[in-house]
Amino acid sequence: MPPKSWFRISLAVSLSVSHVLATAVLTQSKASTPRSNAPKEIVEWLRTSAIPLKTTNPEADLNDMSQLGSVIGNARVVAMGEATHGTREFFQMKHRMLEFLVEKMGFTVFAIEANWPESLAVNDYVLNGRGDPAAALAGMYFWTWNTEEVLDMIRWMRKYNEDPAHDKKVQFLGFDMQTARVAVSNVDEYLNNVDPQERQTAERVLAPLADERNEREYSRRPPRVQAETAEGIKSLLDFFDQHKRDYVAASSEKQWALARHNLEVIKQAAELCSSRSPAVRDRYMAENVKWILDNELPGTKILLWAHNGHVSTADSAMGSVLRRMYGQDMVVCGFSFYEGSFQAVGGLGRRLQDFVVGPSPPDALDSALAETGLPLFAIDLRRAKSKDVLHRWLGIAHRMRTIGAVYNELLPSSTYLPEVVPDSFDVIFFVKRTTPARKNPTLPKVIDPDFIRA
Repeated sequence: MPPKSWFRISLAVSLSVSHVLATAVLTQSKASTPRSNAPKEIVEWLRTSAIPLKTTNPEADLNDMSQLGSVIGNARVVAMGEATHGTREFFQMKHRMLEFLVEKMGFTVFAIEANWPESLAVNDYVLNGRGDPAAALAGMYFWTWNTEEVLDMIRWMRKYNEDPAHDKKVQFLGFDMQTARVAVSNVDEYLNNVDPQERQTAERVLAPLADERNEREYSRRPPRVQAETAEGIKSLLDFFDQHKRDYVAASSEKQWALARHNLEVIKQAAELCSSRSPAVRDRYMAENVKWILDNELPGTKILLWAHNGHVSTADSAMGSVLRRMYGQDMVVCGFSFYEGSFQAVGGLGRRLQDFVVGPSPPDALDSALAETGLPLFAIDLRRAKSKDVLHRWLGIAHRMRTIGAVYNELLPSSTYLPEVVPDSFDVIFFVKRTTPARKNPTLPKVIDPDFIRA
């Protein structure tokens, strides 16, 4: 047997055995009691300070969430993270939070870690009922969001907006910039209407980013070509600004702003493709959130949906940039879980599949939260007094389970990262046991996580 074939079979057997063992551990843990290394007084504070929640089901009433009103306060920005990109309970809980923030707290914008130009098709459905919501959701490319849970939330948003009693409508937008092709098409259409001559220049400048094939090749193009494209995009943006009066006269202020932001997203996507830097992406996601708010009515409130690693206010994450912009007008919520299952890309062939993980180790923050005995709750970490033992304990880095779009089943320990929790999150939502998000039928069977990063 060829060596490569033997390796594939060995790896497949190893993955299969690993999955069976994890399932067995999870099954046995149903009767076990969570144990953590946290001092008893810490566990007791977590238990007594927690806000118990009765369910993640969005069809339930919102009575159990009433205490979250004081946690959110007057914040204009609420950022909701997730410990995995494939957990049903996380998605459902964020749907419930959206309903709560819209119905009880006056929020009118929802924004997700997905490309802004592509999200406009979903927003058109949410606001106006045009198009197929499932097709629009799949058209955002992110398999992570192409689930029953997100589609149910989109349909709730449409139902809410259809009610004539709701004069303030809720919007669905993205704030990411990983692809440029739809933005290129939008700029082309706009210039065709207002300035056909400049359209020819734009077509030449933007050709390297105009379709999927060219975008995939762009990162491998010579630095000289990338630099020329970047300079050309900058010149187009300058031209838009210099001719704003003429363009607005030929269209409208709103249409000009939308077209210009499409061009801005193209610039961001080109830089991200050239640098492949997570910090670049997080900075631009934060800037796009600000652009959304700046183009809404003063005082508009927004709910953000992304991974824990993006909403975090530590280091160079999106949340840290937004914290500098909005200060205490933003509340950042991280998510934690103790055990369960989720969907992710991994295993042989890097396919999208369900994974099972057993209980978190005793030194993980997830275990301390589980030891409270509460299956589902939120806790405001800002309540810890600066001089007490809890504050000192929270100020030490504790491991938290952090899984993105890809999961390495052979190295589960790699999914735990040290986190000084108060430096990253204001609030933690905890789910003891999780299940996988449910795929929509339109989801492709083979995923390429190397091009679209969630």
